[in-house]
Amino acid sequence: MKLEKSKPDHPLLVTAAVIIENGKVLITKRPADKKYPGFWEFPGGKVDPGESPQEALTREIHEELDVLAKVEGIFDVVYHCYDWGAVLILAYLCTIAKGTIRNLEVAEHCWACPEELPEFEILPADQPIIRQLLSRKV
Repeated sequence: MKLEKSKPDHPLLVTAAVIIENGKVLITKRPADKKYPGFWEFPGGKVDPGESPQEALTREIHEELDVLAKVEGIFDVVYHCYDWGAVLILAYLCTIAKGTIRNLEVAEHCWACPEELPEFEILPADQPIIRQLLSRKV
């Protein structure tokens, strides 16, 4: 008898950066070796034990893009269920405080106008963040 792996009973806490410069939003493309390869998303990642969400986001941005991010206020909070479990996304407004973007842990990055984002294949969990960007006319 094969035991099925059960879904976690609590959502995975992740962070996302909403970085806007000159009216364009930064999105990154997931690499081929990750879940949902080739999908676009807002940069960020999982919160490790002992980290605050802001610390996790700063770390993830540095690991993925080799820049120092300044984390500002909460932009949106999203709860999304995937077939493997749920995620709770804390999306923060951020700015790039220092450095030039290099694609270290992402396939590529793109600066897009908010109105262009629906044209990209965006992760399902990030869709509500796009709707917020469009409704707020950021």
